[in-house]
Parts: sequence; C-alpha cells; structure tokens
Amino acid sequence: FLSIVTCLTGLNRQIVRQTADFVQGQTYVLPLLMSVLPGIDSNDFKKTSVTLQFLHAMLMLITCVDCSSAIQTRNDLSEIEKEVCLSTSKFEDLISELLNRIFQMIDTLSVDISDVVISTNASKKEYHHIGLELTSVISAICQQCSTKIFQMIREKITNFLATYSYSAKVNQLVTGLVQAVLKSNPSETLKYLLPQTCECIEKIIHQSNKAILDDHHGDSKLTWHLTLFSELVSARGDALLVYKPIILFVFRQCHHITHQESSEAMAKAAKNLLKSLSYVYPSDYRLIVENIEEPFLDCLPIRTWGQHVEYDKLQVKYHIPSEEEVDFACEFVETFLYSEL
Repeated sequence: FLSIVTCLTGLNRQIVRQTADFVQGQTYVLPLLMSVLPGIDSNDFKKTSVTLQFLHAMLMLITCVDCSSAIQTRNDLSEIEKEVCLSTSKFEDLISELLNRIFQMIDTLSVDISDVVISTNASKKEYHHIGLELTSVISAICQQCSTKIFQMIREKITNFLATYSYSAKVNQLVTGLVQAVLKSNPSETLKYLLPQTCECIEKIIHQSNKAILDDHHGDSKLTWHLTLFSELVSARGDALLVYKPIILFVFRQCHHITHQESSEAMAKAAKNLLKSLSYVYPSDYRLIVENIEEPFLDCLPIRTWGQHVEYDKLQVKYHIPSEEEVDFACEFVETFLYSEL
C-alpha cells in the first residue's frame, strides 16, 4: 500500500489533467481517492501520513464540484468528459467519508493513547506532521470546492466540535480542521462557531462564580473553548469586527486566568487577534479564478484540473487593515497590554 500510494503521489498531475496521451486519466480520480481512505489509520501513523500526502497532492489540483448537471447543459462534451462529470457526483460522499474517518481517528487517539506515550519527542513530532498534513488536505478541498460542499464540511466539523471532549493529545488535529474552514470562508465559519464558543466560556465561568479563573488545575472544557477561541480570532480582520464586543468580553474575563494551558491559549488568542487586525496578508488562496458554480456555461471545472497556473493571471487578493481594524487593535493594546507592561 505505502509503495503504491507513494508512487501515485508523484504522478498526480498526469492523472488529473486532460491530455491527448492519457485521455482516460480523470476517470480514475474519484475511484483512487475513495480507495485510499482506509489508509487513515489511527494504529499506523506512517500509513496515515502517506495517505494524507496523496490526498493533498490530488486535491490541490482539482475542484471538488459536482459537475454531473453539465451533461444536460453543454453539448461540447466528449464521452470521457461525460463519464468524469457523472463521477463528480460522488465528491460529497467522498468528503463526508473522509471527515468521518478523521473524526474516528481523533476520537480513538484521544482515548487510547496515554499521556506518557504522547510526551515523547517522537510522538509529538508525529502528531505535528499529521496535524499539518490534515490541515493541508481539508484546506485544499475548502479553497476549491462548491458552496454546497463547503457548507457540508462546515456543518460536519461544527457538529463534531459540539461533542468533542478536550484532549491535549489530539488538540492540533482538531484545531487543524478549524483552521482549514476558517481560512477558506471566515465569515461563514465565525457565524457558526464564535458566538457559541464565547457563550460556552461565559457559561462555564458563571457556573463556577469565577472561581475557576484562579484554579491552578483548570477545567478541561474551559481550556478547550479558550483554545478554540484562540484559533477563531485568527480569522481575517474584517470578519472579526462584527464580533468585537464578545471578543473583548472573553479577554476581560480570562486574560488573568491562572491555569497554564488556558493562559497560553489566551496569549495565543491575543497574538492571533493583533495579527489578524493589523497585518497585510493574502486573503484568497484559490488557484482557479473562474466561477465554478452551476450551470457551468462559461467554465467546466474538470477542464481546469491539473492545469498549470500562469502567474501573471493570478488575481491575488490581500487583506489590508481598515481604519476600523486598526482602531480595534489599538483599543485592545491600550486595554490589555499597556497595563501589563
């Protein structure tokens, strides 16, 4: 399995791109992607890593869009293209199964592996690599998928987070999922996660009558929600402005929290928030600038699979801090940082 998948990873562009030499290559894309999913195995990090590398190599070159309706609206399709378009109807099932296997792996690892095992440098390194690869795979999907598929991904991840029990062992794997959807569509992701996260933080603090803030042992549920909060405030600055009151509320409540992990989460949240509000950075990472939504009259997504990008045609979009974002950053610094300095 490892040898075959490693070889296929090196042939990714030849498989997904339409060429005269290998016209049927695209017909194998969905079957290949489906066939490697069992490689996501919590008992074998090497196999999981190789599988995620293959998925990333393939998914970064294609658009996850159901093009099956194109056979009804276009009359310029070859028989191979019709077959490929019909196969793309399985994208939603593919991604749903991928997420289910990821969730299962996270649940298994959070329960079965002891803190002693994960404390070794080798284990930490493995978790770090798996976390990065997992984020890359979900990011590749989210950045170049249809709106319908993104909403499905966001909904499944949101539902998983609602039932997730914090475990430091798999923390990076879970936050990697959040980073992927947040980077691709910050406004949509924040709408479903940030208010609920802040509400949970407030509820936990209120139930303890604020005593939990001075507890050196901490509370795993509060630590998890503060960790999630720190990831969410790394969203694009303009998307955070509407949530300014609840963001500041969480900082007012928790910036002096005693528990070490929770305190580190708040420090990370402060860093992420200031970077989001004040930095210039790319805000759109898509390689395909055409409209990939139905009815596919102007652009057929499968024809863009694996095509080389012309750098002079890239329409890179940047986040440039607005006056409101700079004011928010200045208010945050004056309120929380000056007093500490």
